[in-house]
Amino acid sequence: MSPVRGRGATAARTPFVILVVTLLAGGLISLLLLNAAVNQDSFQLNKLEKETTGYTDEQQQLQQEVDQYGAPGTLERKARELGMVPGGNPAFLDPDGSVRGTPQRATAPPRPPASKPATPTPSPSPGTPPPASTMAGPPPTTPTTTPPGR
Repeated sequence: MSPVRGRGATAARTPFVILVVTLLAGGLISLLLLNAAVNQDSFQLNKLEKETTGYTDEQQQLQQEVDQYGAPGTLERKARELGMVPGGNPAFLDPDGSVRGTPQRATAPPRPPASKPATPTPSPSPGTPPPASTMAGPPPTTPTTTPPGR
């Protein structure tokens, strides 16, 4: 009886072995697919981090440029190129309309004598306006204002 019993036991184990092998193979395949998806996301994350670094560098460069344009010396030079002059002593209006202080007109300091440069100046690049000193027309004037009540 033992030889018949051995065949029946082996035949009963076959579906169980096939089930275990199928589960192991399915698990390995799903693990492989999951690992590939994680790696693909990792490459995309790396690419996006490089782009972010580039954008951060560009933003810092632009911020430095903005800071440079907003520096007091640059603002003063640009204002003078536009014909602006420093203001005099200010006067203040009180809530009741009276003027406190003596208003003074802003006057430009005397201009230095014009001298010819020793070297020729380069022509401006296309698309840039010529300097204010070479523009035709009358010099800028300072508007006059009178305090209220006069």
